[in-house]
Amino acid sequence: MNETVSLILPVYNVADYLDQCMESVVSQTYRNLEILLINDGSTDSSAEKCREWARKDPRIVFIDKENEGVAKTRNLGVDLAKGEVLGFVDPDDWLEPDYVEKLLSRMQETGAEYVECDLWRYNNRNGSRIYRSCGSRMGVPYTLEEHMKYGPTALYKALSRKPLWDRNRIRIPSVSFESPAVYSLILALAEGTAYVPEALYWYRRFRPESLVETGYAAKDGTANNTLGIDAMRFLVHEFQRCGLYSRYRDVLEGVIKYRLSDILAMQFHRKSPEDFRELVRNCRNFLEEQFPEGDNQVYLCWGSYTLNRILVHLDILQDPFCRFSFSSMVSLLEPAKDTPAVRHPNRYREMMINREIQQDFCRISAERKPQTVFIDLMEERFGLLEWHGRYLTDSDALQGSDSYTAFCSEGRRIPAGSEEKRILWQRAFERFLDLAGRQTKVIVIRTLLSERKGDLQSQEEYANIADIRGSQPDPGRVLPLY
Repeated sequence: MNETVSLILPVYNVADYLDQCMESVVSQTYRNLEILLINDGSTDSSAEKCREWARKDPRIVFIDKENEGVAKTRNLGVDLAKGEVLGFVDPDDWLEPDYVEKLLSRMQETGAEYVECDLWRYNNRNGSRIYRSCGSRMGVPYTLEEHMKYGPTALYKALSRKPLWDRNRIRIPSVSFESPAVYSLILALAEGTAYVPEALYWYRRFRPESLVETGYAAKDGTANNTLGIDAMRFLVHEFQRCGLYSRYRDVLEGVIKYRLSDILAMQFHRKSPEDFRELVRNCRNFLEEQFPEGDNQVYLCWGSYTLNRILVHLDILQDPFCRFSFSSMVSLLEPAKDTPAVRHPNRYREMMINREIQQDFCRISAERKPQTVFIDLMEERFGLLEWHGRYLTDSDALQGSDSYTAFCSEGRRIPAGSEEKRILWQRAFERFLDLAGRQTKVIVIRTLLSERKGDLQSQEEYANIADIRGSQPDPGRVLPLY
C-alpha cells in the first residue's frame, strides 16, 4: 500500500471546526497522503488556520483563492491532485484514524474504482449521533441500482481512483445539492464498487451557518425555490453525454424522485409555507417535463413512520406537506373548537400536532387535490383526550409537548379500545369518505408494530410484547363500513 491518496478539503468559514478535522486527517494511520487544503475566500480566520497547518505538516498543500463555491473548489482539487486515489473531506467533519487505510485496503483487495464506508451523523446541537449505513440495508448489500437510488449522495465517506474522474470527464456542477448531481453517475461509470460496513466518517449536522440550515438562500437572503432541480437536470445530461441514459432511464426516474423527495423533507420546516409551496410546484413541473409518462400523481399519506418508509419506495414525489402523522381521524375530522398552538422540542412533531389542532386535513386536501390517500391506521392505537369539547390524539408526540399537562388536567381520556372511541372513529371515517369523494382512491395498508429487536442472525421479543400486540389496529374491526 504505497499509493498516494489525495484528500481534498474545500474550506469556507469553518475556523471553529477546522482544527478537529485536520487533527483527524494528519493522524491517519495511512501516511502517504497529499492533503489539499483549499481556502475558498473565507471571511473568518480559516485561511490563517490553514497556513498554520501547512507549516506543521509538509504533506499539506495550501491554496488560497477567491470565493467560487464548494463545487469549483472540489474540482480544482481534482485537477491539482497528484495522487492515484482521491478523497473528499468536509472541513467541519472528522475521520476515524484508520479511515484511509481501511478504504484503500478494500479498494486494492477488490480492484474497485470506488469504495465507501458507513458514517456517523453527529448532532452539533446536543452531541448525539446516528449510525448511517451507506451500502446495505439490514446487512444485505445494495445492488448497483439500489445503491444509485438509496446510497447517501455525499462525496465524502469514499475514495475513488483519479482515472475514473479524468477518463469520464466528471466534474461537479455549481448548483445547489451538487453531490447528488454526480453520485449515481460515478457509481454507474466505476469499474467496480466496494463497501466497508463500518462508520469511519463523522458528518456534523445542524451547524447553524451551513447551507442546509440556511435553505441554500442567496447571500442577500433571497430564497432558492429550485433546490435540487438543476442538479437533477445535470445528472440526466451527464448520463446522456456518457451514453448511459437509455440503459438507466427507468432507474434514473426513481433516483430523481427519491432525491427530490429527500430535499423536500429536508426543507419542509426550514422554508416559509409560500416558498415551500413554490419549491414543490417547481419540482412537479420538472418531473412532468422529464418523465411525462411516469407516475406524477399527488397523494396524501396519513399514518405512521413505517407507512412513510413503505411509500418512499414508490417512484412518486413525496411531498411532506401532504403528510399527517400522530393523528387519529377523530381529532382531524370532528368539528373543531379553538385550541392554542403547542410547542415541541422536535420541529416535525410540533408541526404535525398543530396541524391536528388547526384541523388542516380538509384545507390541505382541497389545496393539493390528491388522487390517492394512503392510510395505515397505526395512529388509531392511541387513545383520545376530550378537551373543552374537542378531541386530541393522545399520542407520544402530544405527550412530549409543552401543553400536555394542561390538556390532561382539563381533559378526559378516552381509551383506544373503548366503544366510545369506536363510535367516534366510525363517524369521523364516514365524514372522511364524504370529503374524499369518488374521485379519490383510498388505500388502507395494515402495518404492525415491531414485536422483536435484534439483527438478521438473532432477535428477542420486547418485554412489553402483550401491550404491543394489544395495540395493533385490526382493519376488520375498525373499518366496519367495509
